Amino acid sequence: MYHYEEFLQKMQLAGYEILQGKHLSFRALEQKNFTYMKSLGSYYSEENIRIRLAKNRSKVKTPKHLSREAQQHISDVDASVKAVDPKIAQLNSELSTQKLIQKHCDSYRLCRKVIEDCKFAKNPKAYRSKHQAEYKLHDSLKKELQALGVTKIPSSNKILKRIENLESEQATTVRKKQELQKKQKTLDIIRQNFTALLDAPEISSDLLPAKREPISVTRDK
Repeated sequence: MYHYEEFLQKMQLAGYEILQGKHLSFRALEQKNFTYMKSLGSYYSEENIRIRLAKNRSKVKTPKHLSREAQQHISDVDASVKAVDPKIAQLNSELSTQKLIQKHCDSYRLCRKVIEDCKFAKNPKAYRSKHQAEYKLHDSLKKELQALGVTKIPSSNKILKRIENLESEQATTVRKKQELQKKQKTLDIIRQNFTALLDAPEISSDLLPAKREPISVTRDK
């Protein structure tokens, strides 16, 4: 196996930009930001990379607890993605309920207006007979709204505000999931490439600088 500097050269040859400062980090060509290797778990810290390279050279297995830590980190990221799903489902349900309430309330107000106008009718009995459908719908809507937890009809603006807030929260939560999924995919690809390079055979001499000079890397200021 090869040394730490050769490993960094392999990462560069694989298309990664390297940043060595307080923490080792890499950035692929399509990435906007650098990924700190410590974000993949202590298994991928600079210290443990050196330990792993040394152990690979001496054919000693990497301590199991380091492998467990790396896997735990990946599992934590996966869990974060899955944890968003119930929240999205909850918001979708609440949004559907509020839109149904909005629809029922709009219809209820129209029916209520018809019922209240009865007091201005010259013949209330004939009026009620003429608008029998609105009376029945009024009673039906009232029961459905009560079943939805609405005992006092809210204003149109109040319902609209609730819907807007839920839609905003829904959009934010969906974006959060998308960002987590993107991070999950990026970290998984980097982890796989990183591990493959770490365990790969020594770099061919014709791919290395002729004088084996120290590699040029970007450093934090």
